[in-house]
Order: sequence, then structure tokens, then C-alpha cells
Amino acid sequence: MTHYGYPGVRGETLPDDGTVSRMARNEDRPYLCVSYDTEEQLVQPLRLAAALVGGPLVMYASQQLPKEQTLLKGATFAVGLGVSAWSLWIWSTAREAMRIAPTTTR
Repeated sequence: MTHYGYPGVRGETLPDDGTVSRMARNEDRPYLCVSYDTEEQLVQPLRLAAALVGGPLVMYASQQLPKEQTLLKGATFAVGLGVSAWSLWIWSTAREAMRIAPTTTR
């Protein structure tokens, strides 16, 4: 198992053919990409902050560029919009997955 320096994130070594049919964990808590408690306490708030603060901040910054920089203004605005949309979609998807998934490991 590899630790990546990000709270709750660990890598698993897959069999040579790259498939996983069953996985055992030493812990008795449910996982999405990380454990549900790490997901709810750390990752989900970061996603929401990116969607509601980070993206709009980048969109605002795009409007502060000189009007002669139309391509840069448009691209920067699109990046901010993309950050917001993607982060909100992933936040919503993860939230729904945790809601419908079993709360114990198999």
C-alpha cells in the first residue's frame, strides 16, 4: 500500500492483469475514493469551495483583463466556469454515491 501524503488517500497494487474482483481493507469503514469520513470532512468541502469560490474568482479575474485581450478574457472565463461546473458535478456525484452506497465494507 502506498501513501501519497494526502489525508486518507492510499494506493493499492492491482494484480498483473489490472483487474480487481475483491478487495480487503484493514479498516471497517466505507470508501468512495477515500474513506467516507475523509471524503465528507476534507474532500467534499474542497470541491464545494472550488465550485462556489475558486471558479467565480477566476471568472471575475477574467473580467478585469484589458478589453483588447478578448481571447484571453474568454479563455480565462471558460476555465473558471469549467472549474465551477466540474467541481459541483463531482461534489454532487460523490454525495449521491455515498448516500446510496452501503455504509459497511464487504
